[in-house]
Amino acid sequence: MGPFAVLNNTERNEKSCSEGCNAIPEGFIEVPAALNERIDQKLDFMRQQTTRMGYRFVGRHSAIKVCHWTKESIRGENVCYKNKFYGIGSNQCVQMTPAMFFCTFNCRFCWRNFDYALPRRTEEWDDPKSILDGCIKAQQEVLQGFYGSATADKRKLTDAMEPKHVAISLSGEPTLYPYLPEFIDEIMGRKMTAFLVSNGTNPDMIKKLLWHQPTNLYISLYGTTPEMYKRAAVPMIKDFWQRVMESLELLRQFQCDTVVRLTLAKGLNFTDPEGYAEIIENSGVKFIEVKSFMAVGGSRKVMKYEDMPLHSEIQEFAAEIERHSSYRIVDEKSDSRVVLLSR
Repeated sequence: MGPFAVLNNTERNEKSCSEGCNAIPEGFIEVPAALNERIDQKLDFMRQQTTRMGYRFVGRHSAIKVCHWTKESIRGENVCYKNKFYGIGSNQCVQMTPAMFFCTFNCRFCWRNFDYALPRRTEEWDDPKSILDGCIKAQQEVLQGFYGSATADKRKLTDAMEPKHVAISLSGEPTLYPYLPEFIDEIMGRKMTAFLVSNGTNPDMIKKLLWHQPTNLYISLYGTTPEMYKRAAVPMIKDFWQRVMESLELLRQFQCDTVVRLTLAKGLNFTDPEGYAEIIENSGVKFIEVKSFMAVGGSRKVMKYEDMPLHSEIQEFAAEIERHSSYRIVDEKSDSRVVLLSR
């Protein structure tokens, strides 16, 4: 597919705090209107704001933020659902992005909610090795503070200083980073695992990854029709639906673990389990994660807590997908409100 056909009349989030959301939380950036058309100044402003929120930037466009589950694991209290489902060590996981403020969607339920932009034609991109080195160093610097914590498991903390896993999922759309294949090779070449999460709007990059496969490749699926997608994902490109469907069709060609993740929110896309089942069945993907959107971070700017499906409702939705497909429920994690299905 060719360059992105950009929507000029991007639908914006309609709800406001005056209509009942939970106030503007940490995780949301209110960009001054005067900066909206001045991309350089807008990105600088967003970088300043997110640095105050605890993000650590690496180079021009990459960043890390120590995950809640990494901290929980170091304290010996809990682990990420990816640990339970796929066996990665939460305490040794670097949560990062090579495209901090660049995305093709501005999803209503995005917990980052940073008013994303598309990359500029003249974007200067950092090289994969410097990004990975910088992310590991930044993670180690942040975690140093745990040595003074009475609740930290020192063995887990020591292990955390030697990361074994990279979650390429922090913010933005990572397939917009043009050297993503080389970045994955850099991770895998260091005997680390790589979980890549994409929204599927860049199938040309997904094709390239057939020769540079991560450990797990996720495609997020936000609806069963273009209309549902528009409500949930607020796309900035015109041909988003065709692009996502093409990416899903490519998944059957991968040898690595492939996952379709449904992020579901009431009033947006928490409907039509049979439709989801049909789309996913055609993709040949290995796993399905049926997950509730979580009312955390920037998502609370436009979403309410009651928009978040209960775990029991996620279980029922997953059971309907099971009933209409060849996938079977194999695991779940209730505090993350997620159910795993496998072919």
